[in-house]
Amino acid sequence: MSASGAPPRRSRRRALARRVGVGVLIVVTLVTVLAAVAWLNRRVAAREVLVGWLDRRGIPAQVEVERLEIDGFVGRVRIGDSANPDVTVERVEVDYGLTLPWSRTGMGVTPTRIRLVRPVMRATWRDGRLSFGSLDPLIEEFTGRPPRPDSRGPIVVVETGRLRLDTEYGPVSLLADARLDDGKLMRLSARMPAASLRSGGVEARGLGGSLELTTTGDRVTTRLVLDAQRFTLPSAAGEDARLVATGDLPYPDMEARRGDGRAALTVRLTGDRLTVGEASAQGATLTLAADGEATGWVETLGFEGTANARLAADRLTAPGLSARGADIAATDARLAMRRRSDAIDWSLRGPARIMAASGQAGDLTLAGLTATSSALALRSDGEGVEAGGPITASLTHAALDSLRLEAVTGRLDLDYASARATALSLTGRVAAGRGGWPLFGPARSDDVPELAELKRALGGFSLSAPALRLTSGEAGTTVTLSQPARITPVNGGVLTLSPAATPLFSARPGERGGGALTLTATRGRGLPEAAFAVPDWRLTAGGFQARLDGRAALDFGPARGLTVQTAGLLASDRGRVTYAPDACVAIAVERLDFDENDVMDVSGRLCPSGGPLLVAEGGRWRVSGAMRGVDAQAPFLALAVSEAEGPVVATGSSAGLGLDARVTTATVEDATRPLRFNPLTASGRARLEGEQWSGAFDLARSGNPLGRLTLAHDGPSGVGGVGIEAPSLGGTSSGRLVIPSLDFASPAGPVKGLSGTIDFTNLAPLTTAPNQSLRVATLESIAPLTDLDLRFQLDKAAITVEGGAIQAAGGTVRVEPFSVPLAREPFSGVIVLDRIQLGELIAGAGFGDKVSLDAVVSGRLPFISDPDTGVRVTGGTLFAAQPGRLSIAREALTGLEAGGGGAVPPGTVEDLAYQAMENLAFDVLTAEVNSLDEGRVGVLFRIVGRHDPPQRQELRLSLAELMSREFLNRPLPLPSETGIDLTLDTTLNLNQLISDLLEVNRARNGE
Repeated sequence: MSASGAPPRRSRRRALARRVGVGVLIVVTLVTVLAAVAWLNRRVAAREVLVGWLDRRGIPAQVEVERLEIDGFVGRVRIGDSANPDVTVERVEVDYGLTLPWSRTGMGVTPTRIRLVRPVMRATWRDGRLSFGSLDPLIEEFTGRPPRPDSRGPIVVVETGRLRLDTEYGPVSLLADARLDDGKLMRLSARMPAASLRSGGVEARGLGGSLELTTTGDRVTTRLVLDAQRFTLPSAAGEDARLVATGDLPYPDMEARRGDGRAALTVRLTGDRLTVGEASAQGATLTLAADGEATGWVETLGFEGTANARLAADRLTAPGLSARGADIAATDARLAMRRRSDAIDWSLRGPARIMAASGQAGDLTLAGLTATSSALALRSDGEGVEAGGPITASLTHAALDSLRLEAVTGRLDLDYASARATALSLTGRVAAGRGGWPLFGPARSDDVPELAELKRALGGFSLSAPALRLTSGEAGTTVTLSQPARITPVNGGVLTLSPAATPLFSARPGERGGGALTLTATRGRGLPEAAFAVPDWRLTAGGFQARLDGRAALDFGPARGLTVQTAGLLASDRGRVTYAPDACVAIAVERLDFDENDVMDVSGRLCPSGGPLLVAEGGRWRVSGAMRGVDAQAPFLALAVSEAEGPVVATGSSAGLGLDARVTTATVEDATRPLRFNPLTASGRARLEGEQWSGAFDLARSGNPLGRLTLAHDGPSGVGGVGIEAPSLGGTSSGRLVIPSLDFASPAGPVKGLSGTIDFTNLAPLTTAPNQSLRVATLESIAPLTDLDLRFQLDKAAITVEGGAIQAAGGTVRVEPFSVPLAREPFSGVIVLDRIQLGELIAGAGFGDKVSLDAVVSGRLPFISDPDTGVRVTGGTLFAAQPGRLSIAREALTGLEAGGGGAVPPGTVEDLAYQAMENLAFDVLTAEVNSLDEGRVGVLFRIVGRHDPPQRQELRLSLAELMSREFLNRPLPLPSETGIDLTLDTTLNLNQLISDLLEVNRARNGE
C-alpha cells in the first residue's frame, strides 16, 4: 500500500483504544465524583430515601440519621403526625448486609440486627379492633405478604418499649422488653402499671400486672400475673383479686396457623371476694392444673388431657344456699375443650369431692358436708352445664347429725349469666343416714325413763330413702319418693314416711312449697305407736308447718297405755315448735302408775285455751289447756271419778317434769256393791314438782262438805299414799295364805312346784297387799315351761297383775302390768316374747313332721279380753333376733300362689316355690299378728333369705332347650343361693288349736 493511501488497521485499533480509555476514565471519574458527593451527603440521602418510601405509602415520617455506614445505620424515627406521632424511636440501630447485582437475590439490603431503644407506640382498641393509626396500611401490607422461603428475618431487640393504648374503657400503658429472632418471639418481659378503667357495666380499679415469656426450641414458657383492687363485669365481679397463670406451651406455627403440641397450664385465682352471677365466694382460692395436647388455631383451639381443679373459700353464697370453709376439688379428671365461633364446648370426667365446715340451705342449717363421686361427669355446650354420675354425700347439723346420700345421679343446667341452676334433676337413694333432732334436749340421768328414751330416739336415728328423685327448673322444684322412707331410732321402733300424693314436695318459682304425706310408727323404747295423715305441709320463712290428723299410743312417766287422737297444726319457727289442735284432743290412759295408788281407765278431752296446746323450744316444753269430761277409776279407794273439768299445765325441761291440774268440778262414785255412799262432788288440785306428787280434794254432796282427800307420793322411792278425812270409819280384817309346794294337773299340763305367800289386807271384801307373788317351778305343756313368776294385787275392783315371766323354749315370756276387773268388763295387756325358739314350740305342738323351724324371735303381742268376744290380739309384731332356717313339707301347704307370667306351664313356678320353702335359710323374718273373726288369728310373715338345700343344686340348660323351651316341661331344680323374698299369709283357728293342745295334754296324762 502506498504512503498516500488509508492508515493501516493497527493504527485504527490503537486510536479506538485511546478513545475508550478516555471515556472510561471520564465515567470512572464521574462515578467517583458522584459517589464522593453521595457519601458526603449520605445522611440526607438515607433520610430522603426512607421518608420517601414511607411517604409513597401515605405515612408521614421524620428520620434523623446519626450515622450511616456501608453495613449499618443509626438514627431516630418519628412516624405519623409530627404533633402527635404514632411511633417514636429514640434510637434505631440497624446492622445489614449489601447484596450485589449479580447475586441470586439481586442488589439490595438485608437487615441482620435491629435494636430499638425506648420506642413509644400509640394504639387504640375500639369495638374489638386494634389500630396503630398511620401504621395500619403498612402492617396490612407486610402481614398480607407471604414470607420468602429463602430469607431469614433479622434479630430484633426492643429495650424499654412503651405502648400507649387508648380504649373505650380508658387509657392503658404497657412497658416491655422483647427479643425476636427470624420473626420468632424469643423473650418478652411486659408490665402494665395499675390503671382504672370503666365503660358501661364494665369497671376495673387498680388493674395491673406482668407477663414473662421465654421460647426454647419449639416450646414457650409463660407467666402471667394480673392484680385488681376491684373489677365488675356483666356476669362477674371481684375485690382484691389476683390471677397467676403459668404455662409450658407449643410455639404456634404462624404459617400453618396451628398450635398443636403438648400443653401444660397452671392457673391460680385468689380474691377477698369473687362473684359470678348471684353466686359469691369470700376469701377464695381457685386453682387449675391441666396437662394434655392442644390442637387447632385460635378460632378452633382444642385441648384434651388430665386436670386437677380446686376451689377453697372461707364463705360461699348463692340464692338459698351458703357455706363456710368450703373446699371443692376434682382430681385426675379428663378434661376436653373445643372452641367454637361463639362458645366453648367442654367436658370434665373423674373423681370429685365437695366439703364444707358449715352451711345453710333455706331454713336448713348444716354443721358439715362431705360429698364424693368416683366418676362425676360435667359437660357444657356453652349454654348450660349437664352433670351426672354416682355421688355419695354426708352432712351434719343440729337436726340431721350425719346424713349420708348415696348413688345420686342427675343433670344440671346452669345459666352462665346468673350462675343460677335453671334445671336440676337428681335420682338416687339415701342410705345409712344418721341424724338427730334434739327437740327436748339431751337425756339426763334423772329423766323419767320414757322421756329419756324419747330424747335418745330424737337425738339419734338412721334414715333410709331407697328411691328419691329431685327435679328443679323454671317450672319449680319437686321431690318424689317412689318407695317409703324409713327413720329408725337407735333405741328401737320404725317411723315410715310415705307420700300421700305425687310428688311428696313441690314449689313453684318464688314459693317455698310443700306437699302431703302419711306417717306411721311402730313402738320402740322411745318411739310411740302412731299413724298420722299429713294432708298439707309447707315450708315457711322460719321452718315449716304441717296439718296433722291421727292417733298415737305410748307410755310416758306414770301414764301407762296412753293414747291420743287429734287433728291440728304443727309448726316450727326458728327452733320454736308449737301444736294447735283444731278441737279438743281425745286422751285415754290405761293406768296412772302410783304403785299401790294406781288410777285406772282415765279418759277425757284436753282442749286448747287461747293459744297453742304445746310449745317446745330450747329443750323445754309446755302443754297448757283445759280438761273436759275426764273419767277415771281409783281401785285402791274403790272409787270412780267422772266428768272432771279444769285447767291443766304440764311442763318438761332439764329440771324434770311438772304438772299443775286444777279440778273445778268432778263426780265421785262408790265402786263397791253394796254402795258405801251416794255420788259426791269433788274439787281441788294435784301437782307434780321435782318428782313429788301432792294434792288435796274437797268432797261434798248437794253443796254440803263431807270430807277431804289428800295425796302424797315420792317418785324416786315409790313411797306415798292417800289420806281420807271422813266423819266415820269402817272395820278392818286381814289374813295370810302360805303355799309351800304344790303339784297338780292342769288343762295346760302338769304343774310342779307351785309356791308362794299371799297377805290379805281385808277379807270382806277380799283384798291383798301390793306385790304378792306366786312361783311355779315347771309346767309340762307343748314345751317345758320353767320358772314362772307372777306378781299381783287384789283389791275390791280388780286383780292387778304387776308383772310375770316364764322361761320357755330357750327364752323368756313376760306380761306387762295389767288389771283384770272383778266385774264382767273388758281388760287389756301385752305379752312380750324375748328370744323364743319357735321350732321347739312347733315340734311340741305335734307339727314337727310337717314344719322344721329354727327361729329365735322376739316381739310384742298386745291383747284385749272381752267377756263377749273373747281374747283378741291387735297389732302384734314378731321379728327374728338372728338368722335361721325354715323347712315346710309340701303337703302342709295349700292355696300356694306364685307368679310366673308368659307361657310358663302350670305348676312350674309353684314347684320352684315349694322347693324354696323346703330349704330356706333366712336373714330377716317378721310377722304381723292380728285376731280375726270367729276365734281365728291372722299371721302375715315376711321372710327374706336364700335357697340352701343340703346338696348344692344348679340349673343347667342347653342352648337347644332354651330355644325350644322344652326345659319348662320337666322338673327344674332351684339353684342354691337363689334369693327369696317370701310373704306368707296364714290363719290359725286359735280356739280349735287350744282345744287340740288341751286334748293332747289329757292324752299324755292318760285321761
